[in-house]
Amino acid sequence: MRFKIILFSTLLGFLAACGEAESEKPKAPLSEQQLKFEIYDSLVVDYLGNLLLMDISPDGENHLMIDQNTDTIFVTNPQGEIKHQYYRNGDDPEAIPGNRSGLGKFLDNQTILIPGSQGMASYELAGNLKEIFKPDFRGMANLVVPFNEVHEVVGEKVFFYLPGRYSDLGQQGLDFQKASKRLEVLDLNTREFSSVIPFPKSSKFSSETQEFGGLDFYPTFKILGDSLYMVYRNEPKIFTYHLSNLETPASVKTIPYPEFIERKTDSKPANGGFNFRDFFLGFNLSIFPTETGDFLLQYLSGLTDEEANEVTSAAGTDFDKMFEDAEKYNGGGFVLFDGSQLSPIIEKPEILGNLNNYVSKDEIWFSLNFSEAENDYSVIYKTRLVNQ
Repeated sequence: MRFKIILFSTLLGFLAACGEAESEKPKAPLSEQQLKFEIYDSLVVDYLGNLLLMDISPDGENHLMIDQNTDTIFVTNPQGEIKHQYYRNGDDPEAIPGNRSGLGKFLDNQTILIPGSQGMASYELAGNLKEIFKPDFRGMANLVVPFNEVHEVVGEKVFFYLPGRYSDLGQQGLDFQKASKRLEVLDLNTREFSSVIPFPKSSKFSSETQEFGGLDFYPTFKILGDSLYMVYRNEPKIFTYHLSNLETPASVKTIPYPEFIERKTDSKPANGGFNFRDFFLGFNLSIFPTETGDFLLQYLSGLTDEEANEVTSAAGTDFDKMFEDAEKYNGGGFVLFDGSQLSPIIEKPEILGNLNNYVSKDEIWFSLNFSEAENDYSVIYKTRLVNQ
């Protein structure tokens, strides 16, 4: 079916006029609020593909996108007109080092940083290679999520999820849990890498008796101001660090998910890999610290052992069917967390696909849900978080 873009400009004046009166109303507790992603604008690109918005330049003049089907990179203006289009994977001498391991970001208005499994590359807007940054170890990851954010830039430092420094300890196991660190920090002045953030004592992954799998402790992190916020995929906690001390968290908050299936303590993970059961545990998928001090989280609750067995047995070797069937049982979605209370699942219009870029509660970008629409152009939707 074809989807026609609805213009929202006639509503904006009305919504602005109502904003002051609405803000004066006393708010219900977060646990009782009914929140929604409200579409109020869109960016249309004359390109037939599945575009994802990776980043917006600091001056707002350029949008960095990628086609999720072909890995082609695009730079557009704010009106969606394509300024540059190029591909930087493979054997090209200007290619990203290793496989692309995450989303690209602007270093400044004229420079793009793109992470790879063997280091990081900087490019001009037009795609010309500026510099390759490689550590003194070989990158080694047992899980790559190329459409995740795996690096953050703070001044002249790049915080980067780049496994491999502790390869002598393997990719998991008790020795790895005791001695390894989670992130690399690239100093853009010295070009040197250093490791930070060991498993904190308040995390189950610091256990010296219980072994966990690499998928369990895959980290997702964001930096806002002078704080770094980290979650691990199979642990319902937020670890907050001050950038001046990345050895010990300044605070730890337990997320009160109504259901979150964790690995059983008597369940040993596959050695250096995964089994299908691992993919149906509870997952923290993303974390966005907001400008108002709370967190926008996306999670999956996971499946019970019985549900997981039913799904894997019915699907056999049909992986697509396996994950489709799992959706019948897998709860979760987007929620807001204020440090103590959790909102109900935030309503998301069906036309919205994945959350691409969070700027503020008034500017949250989503890609198109291609299962709900077929277009001969690409659309990125601009939404805001509202109380219904």
